Amino acid sequence: MNVFGYTVMLAALSVPIFAALPVVPGKDQAAMLKSSDPKLAANKKVAYDFFRVVLRGFRLDQADKYMTADYMQHNPNAETGMAGFKAYFNAIMPKELPPIPETLPGLVAIQAEGDYVTLSFVREYDDPSAKGKKYTTTWFDMFRIVNGKIVEHWDSATKGAAGPVATTAKK
Repeated sequence: MNVFGYTVMLAALSVPIFAALPVVPGKDQAAMLKSSDPKLAANKKVAYDFFRVVLRGFRLDQADKYMTADYMQHNPNAETGMAGFKAYFNAIMPKELPPIPETLPGLVAIQAEGDYVTLSFVREYDDPSAKGKKYTTTWFDMFRIVNGKIVEHWDSATKGAAGPVATTAKK
C-alpha cells in the first residue's frame, strides 16, 4: 500500500474519533435548582416551574402567575406579549391536556446569572446523512426574570420550526 492508501485508511478509521458526542440529560434536577444566592435559586425555580406547568403542561390559565402581561418574546414564531404567547400555544395545544410533569424530560442544565436563567435541553433530529438515524443537539431557552416574573424570553427557534415542546415533551 502506498502513502496515499495509508492516509485514506487512517482518515477513515479516525472519523468516529471526531464524531460529536450525544447530548444527555442531567441526572439531578433538584440540584440544578439550587444556588448559594437566594435570588438566583428563586429565578431558577420560576423558569423551571413555568416550563413544567405552562409550556409542558399546557396550563395557559396559569401563565399570569409566571409572566408579565407585556412579556417580550424573541421566538420568531410567536408574537410578543401575553396575548401573543397564549395565541401561539393555543394553536399547538393538544386536544387532551397532558399531566404536569414533576421534572423536565431532557433537561441538561440550568444556569442563572443576574436576572437571566437559561435552561438547556436535549434536542433530537433526523440525521440527514444517515436515513433512519437520529442525532442530538442542544436547545436553549433563556428568560429574564424581574420581581419573580418572566419579562423576556429567547430561544434557538427559527421561522416555522417546532419548538422544544413538540420534540421533547414526548420523551
